Amino acid sequence: MKKIFTLLAVALMVACQGEQKYSTQYPCSFMFFTSYHPTSVLTICLGNPGLFTIVEPKLVSGVTHLMLTPNQGNNWTSEQTVIPMRSAIENDRLNYENMGANKRLVIGASFTGQKAFDGQCPNCLANGTSVNRPLSWADKGLMLECAQCKTKYNPNAEGIPTNGTEDTPRLIEYRVEYNGEKLFVHN
Repeated sequence: MKKIFTLLAVALMVACQGEQKYSTQYPCSFMFFTSYHPTSVLTICLGNPGLFTIVEPKLVSGVTHLMLTPNQGNNWTSEQTVIPMRSAIENDRLNYENMGANKRLVIGASFTGQKAFDGQCPNCLANGTSVNRPLSWADKGLMLECAQCKTKYNPNAEGIPTNGTEDTPRLIEYRVEYNGEKLFVHN
């Protein structure tokens, strides 16, 4: 009886070791205070399914700015897409170095909730070619595409590839915690 129980326990452990949903391969710890930036593209995307934005930090005159590239519309103002991190917490205490494979995230809301993906191509990362294979918007903002390998990914469908082979990985996903005032994306 003890052997049967042990075999069942081992079988359950093996069955539960499927593909992990959230990646820990690249350090990710990104915080954004939506209450400080209520009209930013990032804040708007979090509350509207189907809207996503690419988020990249850029240092300008000693102040970190978040450069946002939304997937939909071209009516956005620079005040909504270039967000200076001016508060002491945002600019002095937060670190923008740990944002996935190469400091680039894709954040927004799918129809199942808020999502955060790495902004680099998981297919190229898996092949070890480079950590600098940024994804960009394609197909009128519905897909993310890698210019190098031409793989396309659907952020509204859990980041699955829409072309490629059966072993092409889906987008690298990170955990999202959002309470309406603060967004935290992490491993």
